[in-house]
Amino acid sequence: MTAPSRYNPPPPREVHVRLGKGVSATLAIPHSVDAKNPFEAGFAPATHKAALILHGQAGHRNYCYQKLTAHRLAAELGIYSLRIDFRGCGDSADNVDRLVGRQLEQDLEDIQDSVEFLMDGTKNTLGIDLTLSSIIAHSRGGVAMFLWAQNQDALLKRGDPRAIIVPNLVNCSTRYDSPSVMDRYSFSPDTDFIPIKMFRHGKLQEMELAAREIYGLAIPDFSNLYQLSRDWSVLSVYGLQDNIIPVDDFTNFANVLNRGRHSHRLEVIPDADHNFYGTTKMGPDDDIHEFNPHNYPIKRGVINYNALVSDYIIDYLSPENEMERFLSTSNVIGRVSRWKEVEGVNNFRDIGGWRIHSPTFKLRSDTVARESHAHLNYYVKPHVAFRCANISGLTPKGAETLQTLGIKAIFDLRSDGEVKQDGYPQNLEQYGIVRIHAPVFTNDDYSPQAIALRYTNLMTSWSTYIHVYEDMLELGTFAYKTVFEFIRDQNQPFVFHCTAGKDRTGILGMLILLLAGVDKNTIAREYELTTVGLRPDHPILRGKFQETVRKLREKLGDSGAGFDLLMSHGRKNWRVEEDGFENLISSRYEAMLATVGLFMKKYGSITNYMKNKLHFSQEDIIKIYENLVVVDPQNFGFEASSHVNWDHRNMGKAKF
Repeated sequence: MTAPSRYNPPPPREVHVRLGKGVSATLAIPHSVDAKNPFEAGFAPATHKAALILHGQAGHRNYCYQKLTAHRLAAELGIYSLRIDFRGCGDSADNVDRLVGRQLEQDLEDIQDSVEFLMDGTKNTLGIDLTLSSIIAHSRGGVAMFLWAQNQDALLKRGDPRAIIVPNLVNCSTRYDSPSVMDRYSFSPDTDFIPIKMFRHGKLQEMELAAREIYGLAIPDFSNLYQLSRDWSVLSVYGLQDNIIPVDDFTNFANVLNRGRHSHRLEVIPDADHNFYGTTKMGPDDDIHEFNPHNYPIKRGVINYNALVSDYIIDYLSPENEMERFLSTSNVIGRVSRWKEVEGVNNFRDIGGWRIHSPTFKLRSDTVARESHAHLNYYVKPHVAFRCANISGLTPKGAETLQTLGIKAIFDLRSDGEVKQDGYPQNLEQYGIVRIHAPVFTNDDYSPQAIALRYTNLMTSWSTYIHVYEDMLELGTFAYKTVFEFIRDQNQPFVFHCTAGKDRTGILGMLILLLAGVDKNTIAREYELTTVGLRPDHPILRGKFQETVRKLREKLGDSGAGFDLLMSHGRKNWRVEEDGFENLISSRYEAMLATVGLFMKKYGSITNYMKNKLHFSQEDIIKIYENLVVVDPQNFGFEASSHVNWDHRNMGKAKF
């Protein structure tokens, strides 16, 4: 009756904390933070991502799937998590008013305090401003989660910089029809308290539930959840044998939250109850394999489907599925395609159009608008900065497309050796385009296959990219300054590229978007789009990579066995040609998120970097910024702007 190991992960290091106005919580640290060799142990590298885990009515932080999910997030996805006891529950402080009980307004305060705790490295003692990537809530906790999300979404739509957007919401057994909560309880209008049993301060005990608390739960109206921005995606998990909430509540949530492709996913467990335990009891004559074919844990003779709930959550929060959800909401800028078909070139896209939640500077037009009490939204100018992979294969038809896009300059970030090997397009001047060679590394070959030779740990994991990117920020200043000078002086559309359009191109894209004031989550997601854009180039890149590995093995001798052993870091069945290549071409959101964190820690801000490393004056920086940013783009004079229906989107608070 032993369950698969994923349902019994080794416990991570956990820190018990007290936050807000008396919330007791457990912070789970990814295993890889403390592991001597996380690769050999099979632990995922630690990310900068965090999940907030919320319980339901009369619950606590460790019941149902909460603890198991926290431990699996740490082990399998490298995600930090904070699971809390709401005030009035578990080990937390008592409710503010005993007669009023635990009201939803109090829950919202606890959520806000928990969110700020995770996002502020000085509060969580980790020294990391974690990115809250998901909230996982059960029952009443889901009600509070949706109310909090609606409040934050309203702030976002008003342009309030305090808005915090969490891209992944997980709704487990949440009540949609709020008034139906009254059907669960029978009490007269003059009743003050209802006796219940709940886990409090380490033991199950008789408690008094305030009647006013139940009345408060009957108020929320979720019929307008369809207005929630596409920045929020939702997974809903329900048991068909739920006898706590109406059985059709999940259909109501599914209908109201289906706001487009990948905006909502529903999973239903036929035999599960409200807390995800099976309702069919195993008899003495039942065959265990027939009764429990998927080998879920058994508790008190029934299947514990909380293991399956955790499966759904881990799958939903996997990097691959997160990327697909982001891709579905970022294919267009308003009604204009972000991706461009340029013959002979892959991974070609516009890096403009992103909503700027915390502008680096205020534009003069914004000052005038605010004096008249108008509100202006900031965006990165579209049709100005484009990024792509190697442009050496550009065809005449592709060059005509660049001309149509208004592109006046191509910045080639490749080294001298790469340019000599792969060449570059000729006769660009007839299309009104100038090629500007601005190598990040002048004499070195920093194509993906050559990076493997210099930074072999890049083949090991996305988590080590940060070391290479740190070098690029230090050594690539000539290239970056050249591009920013063009933006300052020419203010014309341009495209920049390296070999894959991934690493050197990604860092320059990061710098441009940071200057505009785009939040770190959007910057990291934009970087991750290369995972999709680079797919057509994989065969060519793979061939070059395999040839490089073959030559390296020959050079090392002994069939390169030592090289393979070094690369595997103790992992079994890890192959350089396959696994190493997949790591090398990856553009993981987590890698860029960590790079932005390092950038802010090392340089303080983008303006500091531009002053101290690129040697621009304050006036230069403001001018560059003004050429990259636009307010209320319907009034901006680029082609077809009059009918562009801008999606006022943002992927989180720009907190660095």
